[in-house]
Amino acid sequence: MLLPCGLLDALLFLGPLRTFIAPLLSVLLTIVLVLPLLLQSVLLLLVLVLPLLLLGMLLPIVLVLPLLLLGALLMVVLVLPLLLPSVLLLLVLVLPLLLPSVLLLLVLVLPLLLPSVLLLLSMLLFGFGLLVLALLLLGVILFFALLLVLCISRNTNSEKQS
Repeated sequence: MLLPCGLLDALLFLGPLRTFIAPLLSVLLTIVLVLPLLLQSVLLLLVLVLPLLLLGMLLPIVLVLPLLLLGALLMVVLVLPLLLPSVLLLLVLVLPLLLPSVLLLLVLVLPLLLPSVLLLLSMLLFGFGLLVLALLLLGVILFFALLLVLCISRNTNSEKQS
């Protein structure tokens, strides 16, 4: 059977392209077939499982949080009125007795303590510098001791070899 020239040219042109088009079509076919199934499973997961997870997270919040708040409120309502008179009594009776002694302590003892506190702070500031210098000196001494030990052990090794 004789084919028209244009159709014959098209068939001859499609022959080499078949090696490239066939794998591409197979990949596209798998994507077209598998992708809706994957999307359906993801959608099913979002629609069915995610609300259950959210419900599982909300359930402790809905049940436990009101109980915790109720316990805190109960403590405030029951314990605070019992403590309030003793706190007020402490403020009314003891605080006026303590206030002059605290003021006397601040007026008499603080000026005596201030020079010693300043001396202590200066010793701490200079003490850290002296500590660093002492550690540096100790490191130099240990370094020279290590060199001395290595030199002695090298001399004994060379005497053993001869």
